[in-house]
Amino acid sequence: MEFIITEYKHCDLIKILGRIDSYSTRLINEALQELIVDEHLNIVVDMGEVSYISSSGILLFVHLQKQIKRLNRGEIVFTNVPKLVYSSFELSGFHQLFEFYNDVVSAVGRF
Repeated sequence: MEFIITEYKHCDLIKILGRIDSYSTRLINEALQELIVDEHLNIVVDMGEVSYISSSGILLFVHLQKQIKRLNRGEIVFTNVPKLVYSSFELSGFHQLFEFYNDVVSAVGRF
């Protein structure tokens, strides 16, 4: 798993490649916590290259979304989510906590 963070004017884009499992969840959390500490609170997660997400990965995003929402100044949104990955969010019921976009331009434009 690897990820690339790109800073835009109104948000940050994190493109994740590979599997999101208990190991990679820790790395993603560290990177996103740094963004939050630096008050980069509008985050677009591009999952176009994600092949799998574990329950710990989903819970990480739920926790981060709640953390950002408590600050009342930002949000995490997803783009390019593969059907298999989206079904994991849907089965857990957490798909209702997030906005999902079909392309990066729409997701970044949301902010």
